[in-house]
Amino acid sequence: MSPYEGDSDVVESPTSKACRGCFSVTAVTNSILSKVPHARLLATRDFHFRRDFRDFWRRDHPIEASFSSFCEVMVGCRQPEQSQQMCLEELSFDGLQGLLSDSNEDSVNGPVMTTGLTVCMQPYLEDLLVRRQGFRGFVEILASVADADENLPQILSEVTAKDLFIALLLVNPNRLKRVRLATDYMTLKAPLPLVFRHPEWAKEAKDMAGSSVSSVSKAKAQAEFDLLQDIACVPREGRTLILSLGTEHVTGCGKTTLLGAMGLATPEDLDVRPSGPMHNLSCDLFCADPDLWLLDVHGSMDDDDLRNAVLAFNLWGSAVALVHCATSDFHSTGLPRKELVGLLNDLGSHLTGRQLRGSGVIILIRDSSEESFAAKRPAIESGLSQWAALVFAVEDCRNFRSAARRATAMDKLRVRLEDSWKTFRKDSSCGTSCLEDLRKIHQLISEGQLRKEAPATPKASVGTSASSLGKKLIQLLDRALKTPSLYETLFPLSAIKRRLRSLCHDSGAAPKAGTSKAEQLRLEEELVKTRAAKMKKLNEDFQEASKSEALEFFQSCLSSENFQALSALSEIGHYLDAWKSPLSKPLLTRQRELIDILAVASETAQEETKAQGELNEVMNQLAELDFSADTFWTELELLATRESQKSKDAMDPKFGRAAACWASLLVSGHPFQVLHSRPLQMAGGFLRSVLASIGAPSVNLSGIYVVSVIGAQSSAKSTLLNFLFGSGFAVSSGRCTRGLYASYFSSGPKGRPVLVLDSEGLLSLGSEGSTFDGQIAMMCMTCSHLVLVNNKGELSRQLQDLLEICLFAMKHLRLSRIQPRLVFVLRDQHDRSRSVHEDMLKQMKNNLEDAAKTLGSPLQDLILLDGTAVFLLPSAMSSELRQGKEVCWTSELFAKEVLKLRSDVFRWLEEDCRHRETRGPVPEFSSLVSWFDYATTVWETLDQFGQQLLHCRTIHEIEQRRELADVAKNAVREALDGAGSADAGHAGFHERARQLVDSFVNRIHNPTRFDLETTDLELSRALAYLRDEFVARLEELFQQKASSPRFSTTAKEQARQQIRTPIEWAFENHLYTWKLHLKKASDERAMHELWIHFTGVLNRHLETSGHRSCLSEEESRELFDSEWKMYEASFLERLKGLTKDWQTLAHEVTLLFNHAVAKLHHETGALALLKEAGPQQLASDGRPLLQQSNEEWEEHFFHIGWWGAMKHGLALLQAGGNLSLDSTSSVHGIIPRMRQNVQHGLQQLKSEIHARGVLDEATAADALRHVANVMLNDLESRLLSDCHSGVTLKRAQILHALHMALRSISLEALEDIETEKQKKAMDDLLAQKALVEEHFLLIVQANKGDVERATNFATLYHRSLSSWLDHEVTQLAADVRSQVLQQMPDPQKSVEMAFQMSFGSRNWSDVLEYVLDTNAYLEKQFLQIFHQQKRSFVGAARSRVEKRIFSAYHLLQDVVGQWARKEVYPTEKVDITKPQGEGSSTNRRSIKELKDFISIHAEHVPTNADIAEAHRQLAERLPATADFHIADPKLFAETLQARISDFADSREIPKRLSEQLQKAPACCGSAVLVLRNGQMSWFQFE
Repeated sequence: MSPYEGDSDVVESPTSKACRGCFSVTAVTNSILSKVPHARLLATRDFHFRRDFRDFWRRDHPIEASFSSFCEVMVGCRQPEQSQQMCLEELSFDGLQGLLSDSNEDSVNGPVMTTGLTVCMQPYLEDLLVRRQGFRGFVEILASVADADENLPQILSEVTAKDLFIALLLVNPNRLKRVRLATDYMTLKAPLPLVFRHPEWAKEAKDMAGSSVSSVSKAKAQAEFDLLQDIACVPREGRTLILSLGTEHVTGCGKTTLLGAMGLATPEDLDVRPSGPMHNLSCDLFCADPDLWLLDVHGSMDDDDLRNAVLAFNLWGSAVALVHCATSDFHSTGLPRKELVGLLNDLGSHLTGRQLRGSGVIILIRDSSEESFAAKRPAIESGLSQWAALVFAVEDCRNFRSAARRATAMDKLRVRLEDSWKTFRKDSSCGTSCLEDLRKIHQLISEGQLRKEAPATPKASVGTSASSLGKKLIQLLDRALKTPSLYETLFPLSAIKRRLRSLCHDSGAAPKAGTSKAEQLRLEEELVKTRAAKMKKLNEDFQEASKSEALEFFQSCLSSENFQALSALSEIGHYLDAWKSPLSKPLLTRQRELIDILAVASETAQEETKAQGELNEVMNQLAELDFSADTFWTELELLATRESQKSKDAMDPKFGRAAACWASLLVSGHPFQVLHSRPLQMAGGFLRSVLASIGAPSVNLSGIYVVSVIGAQSSAKSTLLNFLFGSGFAVSSGRCTRGLYASYFSSGPKGRPVLVLDSEGLLSLGSEGSTFDGQIAMMCMTCSHLVLVNNKGELSRQLQDLLEICLFAMKHLRLSRIQPRLVFVLRDQHDRSRSVHEDMLKQMKNNLEDAAKTLGSPLQDLILLDGTAVFLLPSAMSSELRQGKEVCWTSELFAKEVLKLRSDVFRWLEEDCRHRETRGPVPEFSSLVSWFDYATTVWETLDQFGQQLLHCRTIHEIEQRRELADVAKNAVREALDGAGSADAGHAGFHERARQLVDSFVNRIHNPTRFDLETTDLELSRALAYLRDEFVARLEELFQQKASSPRFSTTAKEQARQQIRTPIEWAFENHLYTWKLHLKKASDERAMHELWIHFTGVLNRHLETSGHRSCLSEEESRELFDSEWKMYEASFLERLKGLTKDWQTLAHEVTLLFNHAVAKLHHETGALALLKEAGPQQLASDGRPLLQQSNEEWEEHFFHIGWWGAMKHGLALLQAGGNLSLDSTSSVHGIIPRMRQNVQHGLQQLKSEIHARGVLDEATAADALRHVANVMLNDLESRLLSDCHSGVTLKRAQILHALHMALRSISLEALEDIETEKQKKAMDDLLAQKALVEEHFLLIVQANKGDVERATNFATLYHRSLSSWLDHEVTQLAADVRSQVLQQMPDPQKSVEMAFQMSFGSRNWSDVLEYVLDTNAYLEKQFLQIFHQQKRSFVGAARSRVEKRIFSAYHLLQDVVGQWARKEVYPTEKVDITKPQGEGSSTNRRSIKELKDFISIHAEHVPTNADIAEAHRQLAERLPATADFHIADPKLFAETLQARISDFADSREIPKRLSEQLQKAPACCGSAVLVLRNGQMSWFQFE
């Protein structure tokens, strides 16, 4: 049987000791308890024994209860405002006895019961309502304590459950809380006291002892219609309202009992005799069935207050009245007597028109059988004809011996009554109107405006009309429904924010198969630009959007008196649900139908497409209806935020009232939404200001407790929290919680505030994937002290996988400095044997410990998990069939177990709190505002970086991806570098591409002319074909290496998509190398063509001039300048084509770092937090990291509020004199020191890139490792350790900022390199211009002959041979390095050698160096050996180089002499550089002839290898000159030989050789001994 409310089996007993006498209940009970063993235990535990005993005793001793005594003892004249703490245990007999004894002693020494005993028992009574338990058991214990202690007022033994609830209402002056208590009471399906007497207290007087005494002067019945706020504020069509009342002649005959027997109410819930002190002049409303309400009236209608309330209820709902009477209420003629006539007149006097069609009167003649009543029926029916009443005779079922006969009789009566009131309401749309109408009707009746002498329609509209608030809201909704977008019309700001969030999370369409990374970046960049334009437009729309009518209406509702405003909020929510219900139900039905259609294979693709399109449309329509009362708060918050940004002042007063109203709701425990909308976003500053105004102390060492719950969808998480804390979270089947809700309680155990978090369901088919589940779970775990893992059934592997991923994220993000405790709550457990489930939990704990070890951290450093922290709960609801209907109620066992769980929860919280006190307070949980700021930071981090850490479902999948990354790395290395064989078929991409490029380079340097553009196109196609070949080979190789079945298909596909990036990058490098060679060839060819062009210009000029054989210097310079400008323009055009612009460099940096991130993501440590980024982030408008101010660093990279806490603590310490100036400066200098550290690391990378001249993947990977493993650790450990304020970094945010700074500094370095390349190219061009100009003027000017030209040619040849000298020096350095390292001692024996050189030789200075720093001593000794060996090798090698260089110069002199002596046939060519007649035409020869002679001579002279090399260098190093004519070959040769001899004999060559040797890395560098992978080896550095 269900332990429901209203069991009024407490006997009406005397109120004073004198009246009890020797036959009092107490005396008899004590007599029995003294004689029967263990009788007291039975009396306190077996409630039914005591109830039956009192019923037996008091049926023979009926005594009127004392209302005055009840009010004085239970209620009291003062109701002080006090916060009630949560109960952690049930109130037992001994506990209640001690509580009442203490209260009784206090009343003797002071004012008598001024506050009432109910105030003392209030926490326990409210807790019973929270756990959906009635007051029956409490009443039994209360009566037992009163009977056992004669000093206690005996009125305690007379109260019923109904009396306790009324007393609870009377001691709660807060109207909003009374409504909530009534709502909780109605969930018990118990009758709600709607009308009852209220005491009016007389002024305090003095008793005989001089103490203050309060007494009840009078009582007045009052209607508490506000208690119906949550269930009757909205009209309901078709609801039947029944009134049950009777005359004086049927008092005590069982009117209420009859209702229970007919099944109209639960028998256990009836207020029957023996009744309590509050029974008389009261009305109880049975409202368990929303379509059938029954008002049970107790007392005479002669009381005006009771009469007005009943008549208002009758008129409000056009009620059907059940009038209980006896045959004595009729005259012998059948006419009703005066009392009955007055009652019938009252019921029908105000009903006119529409109300008459739905109402009616049914007369129940009690204790009269049909046979005995048959003779009187015609007369009585005739006497009642004017009231159109139906008459039924009701037999006295107590005379039936058979229970079956009683049940049959009651069933027949019930059926007849149901048919009767259905007949009354036939063809009528009657129901109950809004609660506002009920209040107005009651007010009009009480004021006498509706008198029975002048019946009229009341001014207030009755029937099923909406309230004034409801009408306005429905009109707004109806108008908005006619617009294209319902949601955007009602909530324009929220709609814009929703679209903005969707754009931020939109990753765009997936790239097509085979799309290169570079092309993907370009597409992504275009998408980002489009998205940025849309977001800019949406932000402008957000600023310009006007406030909607709906929000204006909402704010107007909040501007009224506090309770009215709060009532309006509740009413808005109910009206929204009522308005959306008829719209959403058909859509949900159609959605299920379409899903079923798509689940079955369609006959044609057209039908499937049509069904999918309709399904999308239905889902869009449901999304338009996805709003509630919380959406109004979100819209108001966005408006307040926008207005505050515009004004930049304090909150606008027009929002102050709304904030105060919301604060009143939150203080009372009303849920509020922390994460809202889709995609989820955190609540803003408006809610933060509301939380700040609540009053949770901002400086509180104890802080607040935060408890959260996670679990699968529809696992009754919200129900669990409601039972545990009385939170009031919405409950329903399916997904009822969206995002994250919270509920605040100002007084938990020991007065510490409690914040309860209710999360959205996880692991559902309709969820957004594993990332979403991980984000919700991480949000709860990092923002809570204790997390309840709610699960239906046993512990599952799926739940363990989710926790493993959360551990992985917690390890890397380091969001919380406390370890949350996890407690598993297993629901619906019939066999509640703890051993089996504890073993399963221990196994899960072992698995989680193994997962934590793979992460490099003990489990206790991440979470607190006890192997026995599993709590088993039975089913929350019990049900059975009663008279063909299913009746459900809360299991008493579940309620008791929930109380035990609550006690354990707070025990765990207190234990963990005491343990953490040794480490100091946690600022994140010091107040509501601190927690909100911290939660905002956590969600910001999870929103930005959650995808990087939570996309995997298990730790096993993460390890699998790491293995696949290693496999892919090996496959890429093999594809790029080859399989290690010399066979061409096994050569890698690098070797094949290098061979291909070299072959084309040889082609363009071949004397045979090639079209460079055609050659470039041919090489590009060949290289692209080679790239595609190796990409296919790489994918095939990867498939072979990753063929193990342990690798999932999804993981392999993701890895396969990334492996082509290195091939593409290598392809770009080789192509760029080719472009450099092509530019060099283009420049050489352009120079050659320039000389040809100049010669042609000169010849044409001479042909046109005729009388002049040469140009003047001025004309020559003008001609050169004009021609040079043309050449320079073409050169700059070619240079521009090869110079990488910012966009190209940004793409290059992005490709390199993204690929490095993808490879490093599977390494341990903070590298898992890195995420890929597009080039658009390098072009963002945000300020660089190093240029941000201290305040910006604080906001972006430290937990919000830490700086203020540091300043506050610093001020306190300075005031106390406990802090020195040095520590003050260290606290304030923490951010500049961090910035300096970061700047130093970034500059190192920039210098390295400058030194290398290029950014490669290895450099990018090493830089990322340095940032994640060195720089970040330095910031977290070394720098923050100097600050003793518990400061923590936003780890993911600072790492991401460092990552972006790396990319930016790399981009800057590459830009500098490109600028330097351009500058060098221009410098080379200008240097070449000077040479060309000198050479050109030398040729064309009239006063220049063979001597000057030979001198110029010798100078050009000498400069060309200098490049050969540089090459020889580089080769020498490499040879020296190789020989020196071969002669160095074995590094494996370095320690032994160092010991012998120090201790063995007894060199005590060396011994001291060895002891102080062994590595430094080793390096010193080996460097000495290295430099000694280097000097010995360099000297000999230098001599050899000098010899080869000088021999080449001497050979050049011989070759020139041979050329001069060679005889040639005379030519008829005219020397254009000399006047006519100068020199002999028969001896003229050209410079081209000399060059050809040098080249041919190098091919035909059979000499040794050194001479052959010298000849080859002379041929290759021929300078580029114009093909000028030589008038006197002998004079030209002698001059050339003399100039070559001067260069060879001068100190320039030895000096240049020395300079180049000093610059050579291998000769001037150092070698150090390093330890790599446990092996000693040499390492050469510059």
